[in-house]
Amino acid sequence: MRVIREKWQGIQEHIMVFMLAFCMVVGGYGIFTAPASKECSEQASLERELENNVRALQQMDLAGYEPDESSFQQDSSFGAGALSGKKQKNKYEPVSVIGDSVFLGAAVSFKKIYKNAVIDAKISRQVIQAIDVAKQMKKKGKLRDTVIIALGTNGTFTQATGQKLIDYLGKDRTIYWVSAYGKRLTWQGAVNKTIQRLVRKNKNVHIISWAKYAKNHPNWFYQDGIHLNSRGQMGFAKFIRDSISSRA
Repeated sequence: MRVIREKWQGIQEHIMVFMLAFCMVVGGYGIFTAPASKECSEQASLERELENNVRALQQMDLAGYEPDESSFQQDSSFGAGALSGKKQKNKYEPVSVIGDSVFLGAAVSFKKIYKNAVIDAKISRQVIQAIDVAKQMKKKGKLRDTVIIALGTNGTFTQATGQKLIDYLGKDRTIYWVSAYGKRLTWQGAVNKTIQRLVRKNKNVHIISWAKYAKNHPNWFYQDGIHLNSRGQMGFAKFIRDSISSRA
């Protein structure tokens, strides 16, 4: 195991060196390669943001996090009094989230709405890995009655794999599966068809149609067309909240 781990670390280091060299080269071509240089800059910014969010979530869970509602109320495009009435109740509703880097990027914004949310989101996570995550959550007493699955960005999965996850979570839990979206995500259609089939088969599973909504907000994304900028993170969190509230 140690040899394998060391080899993998070596591969990772070579990848990082290559990406750094690539960004330095394309940056040196000036205005003729400005889009590529900007993409490298955004990639570095995104990586820092995801790392910061991992630490922020850990600190929130340890300290007990009280959301700052003003960040939602000050932006009229997200609706006045966004946390009033039914939506105010969301703040204290216990939910568990199993997600990938898209959700990790929006995790802090999501915690502003769902104070008691337990979020386990990780870069490059696949659906097939989600059962182990759910098992760990259950073992720690953190698997709530409402579970949000935000997976599918990193590749296709079979209906059997998705069903295995749903079966583990159980019929007594309400499950919301966020559809995958990416401007150039070639497997988006296949992933979302699988999610739709799972929703039709399981009465306790509901789809959050992020793909349909996201395409109308191109300015919410980094250049990769998948990960969300600060405005998009807020929009993503609010959209999930509204989708769940509409079913309550």
